[in-house]
Amino acid sequence: MSTTTVTIPGDIVDVYHELGWMLSDLTDVMAEEVKDWRGELRQAIRDWKAGGAEPDWGSFRGWMNDICRDDGMPSLFPDANGI
Repeated sequence: MSTTTVTIPGDIVDVYHELGWMLSDLTDVMAEEVKDWRGELRQAIRDWKAGGAEPDWGSFRGWMNDICRDDGMPSLFPDANGI
């Protein structure tokens, strides 16, 4: 199996790590949604590294903004509001 060098957008990396640190402070519902988001992101990056398509970063940004909005929090990706 070959692997590809990938560059993940900095805002995605930052939010991924920040949410990991905040996980225990989130509501149960939001924590589960964040875990799903982080898991899907990890899988998409693994697939990409294995030669698959680059993840749709905009979709990950929009998905996280939806999670935040549903929990009454501000968007973590302000530039993705139009997605």
